[in-house]
Amino acid sequence: MEQQCWTRRELLPGLTTKQWARAGLWSIGVSCIGGIGAVVWALVVLTRTQAWDPAAVAFIVTVIGGMGFGWVCSLMSDRKERAELAAGYTTSAQGNNKVVRWHSPTGVVMREAGEPNLTKPQWEAAMARVRAYEAFVAREKSCTEGDAA
Repeated sequence: MEQQCWTRRELLPGLTTKQWARAGLWSIGVSCIGGIGAVVWALVVLTRTQAWDPAAVAFIVTVIGGMGFGWVCSLMSDRKERAELAAGYTTSAQGNNKVVRWHSPTGVVMREAGEPNLTKPQWEAAMARVRAYEAFVAREKSCTEGDAA
């Protein structure tokens, strides 16, 4: 059996801080693009027809909905970060350095408690550990599936 080169812990159930934050950023980014589309579409349609077009309204609703979803994701990210810190870890790249930083979603340790944020070479080494863990899990899964057949 090969030697394991990672340390892994179980994460709290549900989405992690990093996953909530990423969803919120994507939502806000899409909303900004939708907002630009809404402004351009509304200006073109309103200057030509002097009436609201359903497509312009759809753009605006998308922007408002996306910003609202981004706000909810931000609140959930903050809530999850407090829960993670109470459990003694973080999944946030810029998280609290007093606790261990775990990879989201595998739970592989990226940085020990008390260490500064990862430099690029340290991050690459940590990601190599994550990939090694994922490859190990994939091998184990294929072996157990082969035994069941």
